Amino acid sequence: MAVTLASIVLAGCAGPPKGLDSPRELTDKEKQTVIEVALNTPEAQKWLEQGIQYTTDMNWLAIVWDGKEWTGYYHIDTQWQTDPNLKNVPEAAVFYPYVLLKFMEPADRQIAIAVDLDREEPVLVHEYPSQKGPGQPPPN
Repeated sequence: MAVTLASIVLAGCAGPPKGLDSPRELTDKEKQTVIEVALNTPEAQKWLEQGIQYTTDMNWLAIVWDGKEWTGYYHIDTQWQTDPNLKNVPEAAVFYPYVLLKFMEPADRQIAIAVDLDREEPVLVHEYPSQKGPGQPPPN
């Protein structure tokens, strides 16, 4: 399975995009901003220009940064208070709301976009085909 992974970090930024220390409830306006930023990425635009239908799923992404580069990330459910994965997130991680765009029906392409709410810009874009059936074992 081909995977495209792109980190989008602002040039001149001394460290990682600001983000949040922990997840919190987003306002309706913030949710709309996250979706708008995600839909305006080049990765989403190429599918939207074809008129392909999409659905959205919003959650949190906790990203561990080493300067301007990310070294790992953790998906955290919108209901973070009850998500058992939250306890596995390192203290140094920065939280960003992210939206998962699922294109086509059934979803053949998915794009996860984490957004810096202060700058209203993507900080991480992860594009990949949706998995259909059992996954393939990784190559040796």
